[in-house]
Amino acid sequence: MFDVGFIRWFQSFSSPLLDALFLAFTALGSNYFYVFALPLIYWTVDRSLARRVGGIFMASMWVNGLVKELFGMPRPSPADVRVLSTEGSPGFPSGHAQGSTTIWGALALSFRRRWFTWVCVALIALISLSRLYLGAHFPGDVLGGLVLGLVFLAVFALLQKVQIGSRLSMRMKMLLYTLIPLLLYPLYQDGAQEQLVGFFIGFFTADLLTGYVAPFSPRVSLKRQVVKVLAGYAGLVALGILHALFVPVGLPGVFGYALIGVWIAIGAPALFRRLGVAGDVQKPEWTAEIRHNVRHYAWTALAVLVLVAGTSVYVHVAVPKVTPPPMFAADGVLIIGHRGAAGLAPENTLVSFETALAHGAHVLELDVHRTRDGEAVVIHDNTVDGTTNGSGRVADKTLAELKQLDAGYRFTPDGSTYPWRGRGVTIPTLAEVLDAFPEVPILIEIKEPDPEFVETVIAAVDAAGARERVMISSFHDPVVHKVRELAPDIATGTAEGEVVRMVVMQRLGLGALVKPPAHAMQVPVRRGIPVATNGLRRILRDNGMQMHVWTVNDEGTMLRLARMGVHGIITDYPDRLQRVLSLLGEDGL
Repeated sequence: MFDVGFIRWFQSFSSPLLDALFLAFTALGSNYFYVFALPLIYWTVDRSLARRVGGIFMASMWVNGLVKELFGMPRPSPADVRVLSTEGSPGFPSGHAQGSTTIWGALALSFRRRWFTWVCVALIALISLSRLYLGAHFPGDVLGGLVLGLVFLAVFALLQKVQIGSRLSMRMKMLLYTLIPLLLYPLYQDGAQEQLVGFFIGFFTADLLTGYVAPFSPRVSLKRQVVKVLAGYAGLVALGILHALFVPVGLPGVFGYALIGVWIAIGAPALFRRLGVAGDVQKPEWTAEIRHNVRHYAWTALAVLVLVAGTSVYVHVAVPKVTPPPMFAADGVLIIGHRGAAGLAPENTLVSFETALAHGAHVLELDVHRTRDGEAVVIHDNTVDGTTNGSGRVADKTLAELKQLDAGYRFTPDGSTYPWRGRGVTIPTLAEVLDAFPEVPILIEIKEPDPEFVETVIAAVDAAGARERVMISSFHDPVVHKVRELAPDIATGTAEGEVVRMVVMQRLGLGALVKPPAHAMQVPVRRGIPVATNGLRRILRDNGMQMHVWTVNDEGTMLRLARMGVHGIITDYPDRLQRVLSLLGEDGL
């Protein structure tokens, strides 16, 4: 179910006509289409229908995004199939298949017209097939989306019969419509999730008051319908543009989308009444409770507007953006050779670094420890046991003693042969690496926890005149802080504590308010939970920081991360990453 056999067979019938046809059907399954369609139903067909269908669709798509992030499964590679539609999100389950099943299935259950039901079934099938034809998903992705969509259809059918909220007060409904999405928000973040959470809060809370504040009739004359649609979408587009230009990501973005939801349910209907196209609908008499709720909601909406505007101004004015050094800047994805090319040659050696560059690496990543006589040597572990024919701690040996060891002794490409034994491969000093590759950007990770070792590292960097082409990082916060204190002009990566703080703030929706501590953040793909997420990437992108993901050796994950837009991928196999990026470049993706 997750191979390309069926896709290749399906694409054997490809033609320009089928390409255009399936691109059109895939557009019918996009979030942009549904964002257009749901307000149209609300304004011109049936408010209740739009509420029910919109609610189940938003819930379905939120779950889809959560499952995608948790599984992190790759999509088909352009090396295997034609890819006519590409996205940066993981592949399983297909959002198009799940979304189309949910929304078109819900519409079919609502109208219960045989001809319309068959139209909906055909649309679900064609949208799902389009994802296979276009090379966007594996069959298993599409099947998973269809199954989850059917689950939400069953929930929709059940809710049609059970009026869960009929006994709840308006105030309680508003509270639940607001709190439940906000409590779920930290589970994952990306642009689509911010839209879903924000629209849900704004639309459903505002709709509770529409009949009192701006009642309108969805069914009016054709001329009035045209005016309603033009006026409603003009406001929707204008607010969307303002949001895209000025509102930062995270909770400010959520509340910004909530205000757009308020426009759909109250703002646009109020404008319809002003324009005389709302139909012959009178405002009902307000009870004291309704008057209190309307007043409270208006003040809350105003406070949210001020909050969104204030945070937008603060982020644009008070949160500085950083600029990566020119040697690390790139239009595409940086190939960062992990310990050189640790999968192809003895790690952290001159031969490994040469191999990495020969296989397309743009940046060399290495680790440094301090010897007993105070030299900075390039080795990952604090002992020599893992890579050499010796034993003992690096800190207990002099540089001369380390130079006697065979640094190629433990390397094996297949588990049975050791091609670099006895060939004179030694542990290099940091100075030797900097001198050997004078034009190459180098990412230096300081393994020593002692901040005083920073002086030794910076001295080696200065001796090589390499300040503009190195970036220094460490897991130890005091070490990174010392680098910034002694050499503020040297680019730095984030320490572990800084990564944790940024990830936590991003999960809470407050990442945009954090001043960037470094030029780049090196993060794993996951650490118990997904870490290298699109939500984190968006925060780092907006404040100018690069996102480097370690250590990625399988091509499927490389492909997913490259499509997601990360700035650098740290890998033991630069040749694999070069092949993946070459495929993406050849396909214009």
